[in-house]
Amino acid sequence: MKLIGWIRHGDKAACGGTVIEGNLTTNSHGRSLAYVGAHMACPKGCVIVEGHPFVTFDGKMTPHHGHRTSYGCPLISTLNDVHGWGEGGEDVAEQFFLNADGEWAGVKEPSPHEAAYDEQPQLAAPPIEGVPYYIETMDGRTFAGRTGADGLLPRIDTYGEDEYTVLWGDEALAKSSEEGQA
Repeated sequence: MKLIGWIRHGDKAACGGTVIEGNLTTNSHGRSLAYVGAHMACPKGCVIVEGHPFVTFDGKMTPHHGHRTSYGCPLISTLNDVHGWGEGGEDVAEQFFLNADGEWAGVKEPSPHEAAYDEQPQLAAPPIEGVPYYIETMDGRTFAGRTGADGLLPRIDTYGEDEYTVLWGDEALAKSSEEGQA
């Protein structure tokens, strides 16, 4: 990424929140640029708390891709490589995910020659067909079902090495029932 894009009205945070305010006098490609203090539409009532110290409009700093909300969620710009800051071509995270420690980690999009990271848990016993399982990843995705004849569970795509929880047997059935996946 050559240009780190500015954040504007309608852009999202990694947690899914949406920027709902922008500077009415400054826009880029049809939408107003956000500013430090702009509100987010999210359950936690976040505001943007980081911005570029050298770029201000009406006395308010302008945030760019990767700056954070008051809850620590990184912002994701729709203007990367279009309108923003810097031309150094430095390696900048394009997406973000919650890692095993519950912290937001940045990852760049894999190049075409790079394979996506995935894991495939296997029942570490002689394969038993039909054993219930329930998997929950650190980013909140869940998978439930029963093992096949080979004892393999489905492949789980992740952004990199990560941790997740696997429940087996009665625990898996109970958790699946709670979640309505039984």
